[in-house]
Amino acid sequence: MSVLSLPEMLDTSYANTFAELLRNEEKDFCLDGSRVVRVGGLCFQLLISAYRTAQQQDACFEIRNVSDAMRESLRVMGGDFLLSAGEKA
Repeated sequence: MSVLSLPEMLDTSYANTFAELLRNEEKDFCLDGSRVVRVGGLCFQLLISAYRTAQQQDACFEIRNVSDAMRESLRVMGGDFLLSAGEKA
């Protein structure tokens, strides 16, 4: 399983790059959220899409080392379920 290290800003300027990286990932993958200080709406939607795709493919989806800022951003947007996805989405 590959690990994709997320940048500080998961915002509109990163959305296209993020979408491409997610598209090129293996079936199972892990995201490292240790450096994230902001999660914007478009990247939030991409995280949900990756999670749902993993569910449909019975694949692993995990966000590790979640920063406090990322945890709070996801909580406010209703995406804290992404943090408890564990090994299987």
